[in-house]
Order: sequence, then C-alpha cells, then structure tokens
Amino acid sequence: MQILLISANRERMPYPVAPLGLAYIARALQTAGHDVRVIDLCFSSDLHGDVLQILEDFPPDVIGISLRNLDNLPSPSSLSYLPELEETVAVVRRRTSVPLVIGGSGFSLAPLPLMQRVDVDFGVVGEGEEGMVRIVECLKKGAPPHGIPGVLIKGKAEFIPPRPLEQFGAPDRDILDNAKYLKEGGMANLQTKRGCPFGCIYCTYPLLEGKSVRVRAVGEVVRELEALQTDQGADYIYFVDDIFNYPPDYTEALCREIIAHGVKMRWTAFVNPRFLTSEITALMAKAGCEGVELGIDSGSSKILRAYGKGFGVEDIVRASGHCREAGLNFALYLLLGGPGEDEGTLRETFDLMDRLAPTAVIVMVGIRIYPGTPLQEIAVREGVLKRDDALLEPRFYISPRIGPERLIELVTEAAMKRRGWIVPGLEINISPQLMEGIRKFGLRGPLWELASRMKRPRMHPLR
Repeated sequence: MQILLISANRERMPYPVAPLGLAYIARALQTAGHDVRVIDLCFSSDLHGDVLQILEDFPPDVIGISLRNLDNLPSPSSLSYLPELEETVAVVRRRTSVPLVIGGSGFSLAPLPLMQRVDVDFGVVGEGEEGMVRIVECLKKGAPPHGIPGVLIKGKAEFIPPRPLEQFGAPDRDILDNAKYLKEGGMANLQTKRGCPFGCIYCTYPLLEGKSVRVRAVGEVVRELEALQTDQGADYIYFVDDIFNYPPDYTEALCREIIAHGVKMRWTAFVNPRFLTSEITALMAKAGCEGVELGIDSGSSKILRAYGKGFGVEDIVRASGHCREAGLNFALYLLLGGPGEDEGTLRETFDLMDRLAPTAVIVMVGIRIYPGTPLQEIAVREGVLKRDDALLEPRFYISPRIGPERLIELVTEAAMKRRGWIVPGLEINISPQLMEGIRKFGLRGPLWELASRMKRPRMHPLR
C-alpha cells in the first residue's frame, strides 16, 4: 500500500528537532513491504499548498499523522499545538477520505480526548511501529483493525493497552531533510534505549515507553553514529534517551565502543546524577561528550523526596564534581513550584546553584500536569484540577504555599542576578531573536551552552 506520513510539528524553538519517531514508523512500514512517503511540516511556509501537492503527487491508501507534543511546555507563556494539528487534519480531509491514523508521543499523552476532538479514524498509543503496521495490514485485507494492542478506533470503546517492543533498531534517516535540520538546529538526534523504571511524579516516559528498559546493541548505535557523520554530515549529536547513563554498564559499553571505533563526534546527553561516576564521566568525555544535562528539579531534599526523584542533594553535588573533573559542561534543570514548594525550599535551591556554579541553569516555572501521572492525582486532591479535566490544554501545578505571582517574582530576581540562567517561560536568556542569531553564526551544541557565553543576563518582552 501507499502510505503517507505527516509530521505535524512546526515548533522551531529552541531549535527544530527531526521527527525521529516518524522515521521509526517509516522503517517498520517499509520493512513490511509498503511504499512510504513523508511530509515534514516543520519548515513549511505553505501548509495548505504543501499538503495538497504531496496528496496529488502521491495518492495514499492510508495517512499517518504524528503529534510530537501537545504544547511547548514553558509557563506562563505556554502555547498549544492542537490548533495546528486540527488545521492539518482539516486540509487532509478536504482533499481525501482515505483512513487517517494519528500517533506520536503527544497523542499518546491524552489519546481518548484527542480521538474525540480530532477527525481521525484510528489512533496508535505508545511505540507505534507494530500497531501502525498491523492497522495497514488489516486495511489492505479489508478487515477492521480490532483487537490490536495500543490501537484506538473512532467511536469504539474497546482498547487493549500497548505492549512495549522487545527490540528496536535504527530509523530510516533518508525520509528526513537532514541537511536542513543540521543547518537550522545544528544537532542530529539519536536514541539508544527506551523505557524508564523510575517514578518521578510528573514524568510521562513510563507511560509512553513503559518501565522496562530495552537497549540497542552498542555496535548498531555506533554504526548509526558513523552513518550520520559520513552520509548526513552531522558533527554534533544529542542522545534523546530519557536517561543516557542508565543502565550504567550499558553506558560504559557504548562509550568504549565509540572510542574503539575512533568515531570523532561531539555530543550531549541527559543524565541522572545518581548513576554518574568519575569513571563514567571520564569515558563519556573521551568518547566525545562535551556536556550533560542533569534533571535535578530542585536543590531541596524535601522537594526531591516529594518529586520521587530517587536521589538526594549529595548525589547532585557529587555528580557536578565529576562533570567538572572530566571537563564536561553541565546544565542543571529545575522544575520549581511543585508540591511542598515554598520560599524556604526555593532559597535552598538557589543557594545550591550558587555553590555548584554549573555552566547553565534551566528553570521551568511550575510543572505541566499530564494525564495518568501521580501529579495529576495530587492536583485533583488539592482542588487544582477537576477529575474530568482532559488536560489537552496546558495546565500547571504551582504550590499554593507560594503561588504563581510570587514564584515568578523570585525566579525572575534570581535569574537576572546570575549568569547562565535560562527561563524559557519568561524569555530570560532565550528568545526567537537570540536563536536566529545563533543559527546565523552556525554554532553547534545545546542552547544552554551557547547562551552561557553571554556576558550578562537579558530578559525579552513576552508576546
């Protein structure tokens, strides 16, 4: 069958991200023998014209639409992506009546309300490779796709939860405009594992990928690295794993494989401080790592326990020291205003940041509440949310002990006094203008590392 896949994501801040999930779906469909084309709307200046043109050039039997995110996350300047999704679906529906399937991590966060809101026929929850292939097989035979794990059918109540894939390999990079992404964003993305066994109260990774960690063969990952370098011209990689350094023995094996193959590629990854050792950081640096991002969320022991982080302040201090010893830039991510937050816990966090002096501090004001997370239950119990709130639009938890106005005031004051602090929701040290300037100079690497070079903090007016 002829399958058209549409990447609906049009967000380019802080930099455009290639639709890796869609590339995995394309690979699965091609392996099953289908003819696949992709339209990526990220760089489209004429959504209507571009969609209609590909529908004319490649009349599909089935169309798949990938929704990467529900919104852009930063509070108080959050932006919903659902209007763009609805516009894309409307354009498709006006031109063709072929079956329309929606999937992606954004869809999987709130699949039932999205099925009711958007005019689609089927939905795929979680990892979509198996579900999408089975839907297409059923449609090819003229049979309804009933009883497929992870698949929703418009107007039908039946649903079997998705099963995590036991194995996954490399995506089909050829479907993407890799040169454009490298020019506009500077980094290529690569995944080595799926699944998260941890229990942070706000996190969606266990919901999207399951709690069972499944890793790719290190040799296969290195071959993909080499292909990105030689075939696509990539010179900087971001590992998109939710936690790069877990399991630790896998991280060690991967770094040793990169070193053994002589791959000269700069890269960045997101790490957990609990599993960061001096040996691991030294290996990572030798394997090309230039910087790491640590999702510490808070510098208060009380808040770390409330968030269910599984590590303490001492782990953050130790990990930061290992990064500095290995010569790695490091950014500390904060989620401020969660359950139990007050002015005292904020001061603890600010003091720890001053003590550790990381390359950058990235601050989120409030925590986005997602369906199915413990944070949703807390918010309902405290009267922040109603039980029937679908959470399609951005809703944020901010501790009643401090409130949004005071939280914004204290965060702004702290960020403007310190170099290297980035607050996306308040546009402190980040803005579309800043990113355009960075792109013009062709700089490579994560925004936080580039922004940290600025001499003084700056705040941009919110729009």
